[in-house]
Amino acid sequence: MDITVTIDDHAVRAALEAVAARVNNLAPLFHQIGQYYEGRVLENFARESDPAGNKWTPLSAATMMSRLGLHKGFKKNGALSAKGKKIITTKALLFQSGDLRKSIHCQSTNNSVIIGTGAINKVPKYAGVHQFGTNIAGRGKKTTIPARPYLAMNQGGSTSLTDRGMELAPKDRDEIVRMVGRYLDFN
Repeated sequence: MDITVTIDDHAVRAALEAVAARVNNLAPLFHQIGQYYEGRVLENFARESDPAGNKWTPLSAATMMSRLGLHKGFKKNGALSAKGKKIITTKALLFQSGDLRKSIHCQSTNNSVIIGTGAINKVPKYAGVHQFGTNIAGRGKKTTIPARPYLAMNQGGSTSLTDRGMELAPKDRDEIVRMVGRYLDFN
């Protein structure tokens, strides 16, 4: 003998319909995730560290000397000028013109979110260089520009620009899962 029970609970049905309506309109959730992540990337710039909190490699002496020369940071006798001292003590890493930080943005749709540089704003040519590092050869010299990751991605993953398998840093993954739960009223 089979028994069939049908529950006609208006509250349960209303809750399920609300979840279904939200699942069909994920644009607000993706926008919220993009805003969160954009903020995390800007935090990395402010802390001058990668998503895991590791400080970026300081500028090399050659880079500092180059910057000082560009900004007339020396006195005629070769000593640091007041302006030069200010440049050395206050100049942030990855901030020469501010273009890289200004290019960080999010773009969301109903089924995706993109966080990074480009698409909306002009992308500095050196965005990938600073995220992943590089070796440059020229004039008989080899120079290594160290990676200074600013985009919030798991440092244990591949650093390939074409790798679709990158994982989020655990802190970010947990927060995004909480956002999804709140959006769908699971938490």
